[in-house]
Amino acid sequence: MEDPDSIFADEVDLIRDAAVLEEDYTPDRILCRDEVLTRYTSVLKPIYKGRPPQNAFLYGDTGVGKTAVTKYLRRTLERDIEQKNEQLPPSEQISLTALWINCENFTTSDHTTSSYQVAVGIVNRLREPGNRINATGYAPQDVYDLLYEELDTLTGTVLIILDEIDKLGSDDTLLYELPRSRDIGYLETVRVGVIGISNDYTFRKNLSPKVKDSLCETEIKFPAYDADELATILRDRAERALFEGAYTQETISLCSALAYKEASGSARRAIRLLRRSAEVAEEDGSEQIKPPHIRQADKDLEYGNIVESIVDQDQEKLFILAAIAHLDEAGLTPARTRTIHAAYSRVVRAYNTTSGKEPLTQRGMFNHLSKLVMFGFVRTIDRNKGARGGQWNEHEFSDEIDIQKVQEAIQEHGREWESIELRGVVE
Repeated sequence: MEDPDSIFADEVDLIRDAAVLEEDYTPDRILCRDEVLTRYTSVLKPIYKGRPPQNAFLYGDTGVGKTAVTKYLRRTLERDIEQKNEQLPPSEQISLTALWINCENFTTSDHTTSSYQVAVGIVNRLREPGNRINATGYAPQDVYDLLYEELDTLTGTVLIILDEIDKLGSDDTLLYELPRSRDIGYLETVRVGVIGISNDYTFRKNLSPKVKDSLCETEIKFPAYDADELATILRDRAERALFEGAYTQETISLCSALAYKEASGSARRAIRLLRRSAEVAEEDGSEQIKPPHIRQADKDLEYGNIVESIVDQDQEKLFILAAIAHLDEAGLTPARTRTIHAAYSRVVRAYNTTSGKEPLTQRGMFNHLSKLVMFGFVRTIDRNKGARGGQWNEHEFSDEIDIQKVQEAIQEHGREWESIELRGVVE
């Protein structure tokens, strides 16, 4: 029961169960994914029957159900095995250990992830907290030996789910070793099945042939949802999450249409939009979600997505964006490459006072700046003053980027926004 005198209370409440609208919510049934459910169930069926597991590679855009379906099937498989074991003698019972590993969690400060780091992560998941190993200091083969030692303390099947597997890039050592670990004699008592999940189909294309043969035993593509499918999913979530009368069919249709148009059929975006729309309506004191609430929520989410995209950039690109933000704040944009480099150099030294890291050369910085232009963060303006005046390029933020977004991204990295002295950066 909310205290009506609290500054955090709203006059109305539209959300009955917010957990249903969370990203980590696993529904009791999966909607609009019958075909992939059938194929995916076939991949996991040997485990239920006590047979050697299969390996699979799942791919598709963000928000198309890869994670939700995997969590649903893992939970169902574990439940059904438990029920089956109740009817079997101990000697015939099936043993399953399922490990969910998000490769993104092992990304270092330079935005790279290695098979070594993920292998360390798996070892530590299998060990008690007081017996875990450090992420550095071991030879790669020693880490793999520890991994196989820990796996062989188990029995039956170990299903290792590698989410965001594309973070491994070209380092596919783990993807070669794990699926073959039993065949090549590293394991004796346990069988390992690997499920790889990726948003990037090109990652699969770039895998070495030996890895494709083992990891991609079965490939399952998750297509984008169409607008009608998004509406079906949203209607189900709304019935579970919102109070009766808090939404209409127009609410569902508009949220679905916007998510389909702006996020390539992402159910995640549609669900986020529904939740934020309900929050905007509550803040407005409305007893029902209206189209203006949905459109305001859409703007709010777009702002957050841009900040998140900035946060995802590597350190050098983040420092370049910070440099342009400082120049913009001082009214010095659009700016020439050498001006941005001078500001960037001061940003690097201000934010790396303890590490002593030196800034890149102007040529090195320009390579990162060009990527920011390609990604749509920065716009380039061609200047041409004719034969006497010369030609050059100037750069400024694109329409979607501004100083506040960059400041928030810097703070998301755990840094305070620093003041930069800009005198002398413009010749």
